[in-house]
Amino acid sequence: MIFTPRKKSPSKTVAVFLAWYEPRFLNGIARLAKERNWALLFDYAQVHKWSAVPLRVDGLISLIGPDRTAAEFLRRMKVPTVALTYSDEGLLDGCPRVLMDEVACGRMAGEYFLSLGFENFLSIGKKGRKFFRERIQGFEEAVGNRAKITETAWIGESLSHKSLRGPIEEALKKIPKPVAIFAPSDVTCVHVMRCAMELGFQIPDEVAILGVNNEELICEYAPVPLASIALNFQKVGYEGALLLDQIISGQKPKTPVKLIPPIGVVSRQSANTIAVPDVRVTKALRFIWGNLARTLPVEEIAAHVGISQPKLAGLFAQHLRRTVVEEIARGRIEKAKLLLTAGTLPVKEIALACGFSSPNYFNNVFHKASGITPRKFRVSREKKERPEGN
Repeated sequence: MIFTPRKKSPSKTVAVFLAWYEPRFLNGIARLAKERNWALLFDYAQVHKWSAVPLRVDGLISLIGPDRTAAEFLRRMKVPTVALTYSDEGLLDGCPRVLMDEVACGRMAGEYFLSLGFENFLSIGKKGRKFFRERIQGFEEAVGNRAKITETAWIGESLSHKSLRGPIEEALKKIPKPVAIFAPSDVTCVHVMRCAMELGFQIPDEVAILGVNNEELICEYAPVPLASIALNFQKVGYEGALLLDQIISGQKPKTPVKLIPPIGVVSRQSANTIAVPDVRVTKALRFIWGNLARTLPVEEIAAHVGISQPKLAGLFAQHLRRTVVEEIARGRIEKAKLLLTAGTLPVKEIALACGFSSPNYFNNVFHKASGITPRKFRVSREKKERPEGN
């Protein structure tokens, strides 16, 4: 399929070869194509059927898997190429890439579970997949020495009990509860969830589960709505197309690989819990989260729990490794992210709903915490992403 965004003759023709259909990647590519007046040729990675074969193309964007025939075909075309994944497992070695920062994704998962007070951690993934290994690596780095127990269960590629459910069930039975489980794929998380439920474990109180990709149909219709890390597919697509444009123009890439960080955790019921053994901390946290829209003095929180301020501070340091004030600020930012994602409430009203005294103060605090303004965060997290011009 050829997509030409403008009526005038295109400046370049770029082919996008797909092993799978991911519209969020394509939206980013299409946005750059519109800016540069490219014609885009989208085609599935079936070498003998590629309509690009008889056409002259100025560049290639690759989304192929570990397909040796496809990789060799791309190399033979001898045109500038950029890969947007490492799913080819090195078959396009030497090709410039724009990739998800998989290690940062894993770190985000670990930090999220730590913020909920977990001490027991289990990661589940496929050892043969590079992105699984890197996400689990980041997860284990994040929980580090703050974990009492950290385990990893490796599953196979097939759907047989020995390959899939067997390792998951064994790990679930063995590890102490409550446990935080990171499975770096939403599809894998659903398998984990079903195994946990069949074994009689409560989600999320005994088993909390966090995935990656934020595939909304999977997450929303899982047996328990699935919390997941949203990845910035559109930015990867845009930056990959931008890099290709620079290479076509004769510029050399500054680095062979550019990494794009994840957007953030989309909280849902599967990880909506507090895993702190001290009921006083749990009571304080629930009070904080229920009153984020107003001024919240620490003395009021301590009085609500029925302990002194120094005692409350000590409990937070012991169990959460942060201060009460830091937890209030963190809770306000997380609430703001949910409101920015979930609807069209104006940023000014979101600031007030989250307890910030003014939109400017909210903007500054949010930017410092997230590295992005509230408005840009909202744009990056739009649920219905479309290429510009549609």
